[in-house]
Amino acid sequence: VLLLLYLSYWRTESSSSVHPPVPAGKELSVRGQDAEAMAAQDKPRLKKLRQLCNKPDRILAATEGRLSNSQYELIGIIVNTRHGDRGPLQPVRNLSNINCGHKSYYGSAYKHFVASILNISKTTDYTNFAGSFSKYPVLPSHYRCDVAHLTPQGVVQHLKLGNVLNDVYINQLDLFSHPWESDDIVVHSTKFRRTFQSALAFLYGFLPKFDLSQLRMQEGRGISFCSKNCRCDRVSILDEKHEQEKKMLRKSHPGVVELIEKLSALVKDGANAPDIVNPMGMRDALMAYTCHGHKLPCMDGVCVQNEDVSSIISYVEWENKQKKSRAKHRSSKLKAYGLMKDIVRNMDTMMRDGKPKMVLYSGHDKTLTYILNSLGVPVYQLPYYASRIIFEVYRNNSNKIKNGQYRLNYFFRVVYNGKDISKFLSFCDVKTVAHYTGGNGIRNSISLCPVNDLDNFIRADGYFAEYNSSNFREACAITATTTVKVPLSDVH
Repeated sequence: VLLLLYLSYWRTESSSSVHPPVPAGKELSVRGQDAEAMAAQDKPRLKKLRQLCNKPDRILAATEGRLSNSQYELIGIIVNTRHGDRGPLQPVRNLSNINCGHKSYYGSAYKHFVASILNISKTTDYTNFAGSFSKYPVLPSHYRCDVAHLTPQGVVQHLKLGNVLNDVYINQLDLFSHPWESDDIVVHSTKFRRTFQSALAFLYGFLPKFDLSQLRMQEGRGISFCSKNCRCDRVSILDEKHEQEKKMLRKSHPGVVELIEKLSALVKDGANAPDIVNPMGMRDALMAYTCHGHKLPCMDGVCVQNEDVSSIISYVEWENKQKKSRAKHRSSKLKAYGLMKDIVRNMDTMMRDGKPKMVLYSGHDKTLTYILNSLGVPVYQLPYYASRIIFEVYRNNSNKIKNGQYRLNYFFRVVYNGKDISKFLSFCDVKTVAHYTGGNGIRNSISLCPVNDLDNFIRADGYFAEYNSSNFREACAITATTTVKVPLSDVH
């Protein structure tokens, strides 16, 4: 009994990358509990869950813009976001009974946003701004958790994120030194309703003046926002290899598979609904309940337990911590190439013309994961709702280099969910330019990377060297002629 108790605690708290969490799975007879009550009773155990749900009150500024050095001036930011809280990707039991609203729904900030966006949506300015997105509703359902669609909680997350970044970059760093103009801001969204609505909420929170007449929403091609370098047949082979790697991990731990099989009967929307067969799918389904304070599902007196939720979350994290998958890295690097090229092009325009000041890519967890993997940054769990990766571009005003060498005056840093990850960029000759003391009393450094280092990284002869190729087409070439497509059910 003591051993079982130890394993139960260990599976949710251990950060070991040697063994996976041991699933509970054997005892499914405990009645479902309210998710908030579970959090109050078992806070350490559900810490990871609360991170994944990323309630709006958790969204705070951290190291963004934290450069107390007048020598370096912020000239622009490139913001990559994941959409906010959404309904599950497939129907689950009692989905219509889950309230996906948020306590802020009745707050003044949310009410002002709703009133403003509903009024604007009736104008030609909105139609011109939205373009192909004008067919979408501007707001999600009031309370319902619709499959794969944004929730009111997701809207509030992006309102909060926009406000947080407004305070850092506009109020404190004066990114817009004058009333912003149409060429100061560029906005991209994938074709999904949830990313479009997230972008609307973010812009409302971020902009000093919410004026859509000066903006145009640009539809990204695919979840990786590629513009030219999109089709890559080799990706399907690499993805299949990575999927086989994950299946081998699960095969060596049958307890995880057994738990998912048992939970599937309780969670799926009826006996005739498709089974939920993998840990990521089960995690996604369970978050529909736990992120909205709803009771975990039951059937015939048998219920999902909070230990089961913890086990699934911990296993997914453990699986991602295993030996770095070369197939996953190489696939992500190919998928991210088009977006990384666009990011570099945006930096070039900022340095040359002083505009745009802000570029937004409203995407998915996979969008952010592709960026992180291509940069060589370890990612142990998929980015949670309303996550952000921000490229901050700075000019060194003490340098007087002009003409063809002007790029030597420019630097950038990368901030992921408030954490400066510039030091993890292996291609970057990091330059420490400032220090600060965090809330925990630990002294931290602020690092900048020369823009030229990113230029060299993205150069085709270097970027594709590990594929024994000198360009994107060669790196993607295989004998198969099928175009790679990401299934919509796999887009988070």
